[in-house]
Amino acid sequence: MAIKNIVKIWDDEKILKENINFLKTKTKPVTFPASDYIKNIVQDLIDTYQKITCAGIAANQIGYDYQIFIGMKTLKDESESEEVEKMEASKTPILKNPYANNFEIYINPRIDSFDKKSIKIDEEGCLSVPGLMVERDRYDKIKVRYYNIDGNVIKTKLTGFLSKLFQHELDHLNGNLMIDDLSAIEKLYPAEPTEKNAKLYGELFSKYQKFDK
Repeated sequence: MAIKNIVKIWDDEKILKENINFLKTKTKPVTFPASDYIKNIVQDLIDTYQKITCAGIAANQIGYDYQIFIGMKTLKDESESEEVEKMEASKTPILKNPYANNFEIYINPRIDSFDKKSIKIDEEGCLSVPGLMVERDRYDKIKVRYYNIDGNVIKTKLTGFLSKLFQHELDHLNGNLMIDDLSAIEKLYPAEPTEKNAKLYGELFSKYQKFDK
């Protein structure tokens, strides 16, 4: 239906309070059969995903408060993930997605179980947190379930990058961002490492932490 703008928590040197409040609000579950409105959301997610370099987009990142996200379905080479994360963290969206036709729609997603011993520290970028990257903990092995647009439940196991992606997008739908859980974060740093950017994103992160969410 349309390519949507990404809802961001900051723009240049400004904290965007209204956007933060929206992204910090837990999204609503989808009921089936899916309405035309829900189908339009799904199409907007597809259109936006296919235009912007990213691994996934949650519905609230394009302005909809429903439990839906689009994400890569497969990744044959895990080494590609580092470049994807860096492009996703870019200050301005890169208007080309090499994974445009590699996607799955996840509706009402949830994690059924996880391997407690599989915690792994890895890089993450986020379209809603432009310019900043983190290294943080995620479970490397999880069992999940979600629904497709026809209302059929799908249960599967995810590992590696796809496990991290699922957890990242599920956090979005629950009103959490990758920079919220300080206990899971190893470090934060600018996607483009310069002294100016280190100062800028250090200040923005500090303002975000002090914001009354």
